[in-house]
Amino acid sequence: MKTKRTLIALILCAALLASFGCAARSSTQSDAMYAAPASGAYETAAAPMEKSAVYNEAAAPTQLSGEVTADFDVRKIIYNANMTVTADDPAAALNALLEKAEALGGYVSGSYSTTDELGTDYAYVTLKVPADQLDALVSEANALGKVKDYRLSSDDISLSYYDMQARLNNAKAEEQQLLQILAKCETVEEILAVRQSLTSVRSDIESYTAQINLWDNLVSYATLNVTLNRTPRSAVEGENELIAMWKASDVWNRMSRGFQNSARFVVNAIGAIGIFLAVVAIPAGVLFLLIGVPIILHKKNKRKKAAALMAQQAASANEDNTEKKNE
Repeated sequence: MKTKRTLIALILCAALLASFGCAARSSTQSDAMYAAPASGAYETAAAPMEKSAVYNEAAAPTQLSGEVTADFDVRKIIYNANMTVTADDPAAALNALLEKAEALGGYVSGSYSTTDELGTDYAYVTLKVPADQLDALVSEANALGKVKDYRLSSDDISLSYYDMQARLNNAKAEEQQLLQILAKCETVEEILAVRQSLTSVRSDIESYTAQINLWDNLVSYATLNVTLNRTPRSAVEGENELIAMWKASDVWNRMSRGFQNSARFVVNAIGAIGIFLAVVAIPAGVLFLLIGVPIILHKKNKRKKAAALMAQQAASANEDNTEKKNE
């Protein structure tokens, strides 16, 4: 039993050491590859030979890392562009940009349009298009109005991308080795130990895969942020627009609409008051009939009885006075 445990421990240690060795070699190869552009390797005739040699060495299968299929000659670059455009009709320009982005195989990440208190229109949109179609979308935006500013930025993630890919390949190879070890385990302790290592390795594989997928999307689709403003009007155009607003027909139409709105308001107010009174009067009338009327009748009867009693007392008093006088 002790011999088997010792054997399992030695195999796991050998696997981890081999993993670290492959990761270090992949990192060294990546550093050598990306140091080539700085020394002018891409500009010389011997550059393809050097890059090919690096790629073949990195792609050679090893006992742990397995087969590496990444094309290290393809640089991974994320493009982001921002531009501000003035157009006569920002809303129409926004719709045209959306249609163009969809035609180029892109999609809308977010957009909105608004009008401020002065009546000026604004629009903003974030578009995602295939990286090779970014220039076409920018040209479409240029055709919609006057470009006030344009900024293009790029982020080269090649080194991080291929380093992450090498880690993923190493983790997958380590997973296969752990599965082979698991098949040879005989005791519960050995199985639990190997499965714990498998859980950790598979967690790393999921993390590496998610990051690579995210980078693939960011590299494949460039981002274009466009701000659309309305073209400023000149003073003459503003005066002409003001004069056009006060034409006789427009004034009459505005007056008639104002009168209609006022009449509609009065009718609605009267109707609302009538409804309120009806809603309040019906319950109030019922309560008055059930409570108020009996109370009023009771008070009237009480007054009548009091008056009759007073009259009777007065009559008795008069009779007494008369009898006394007669005596």
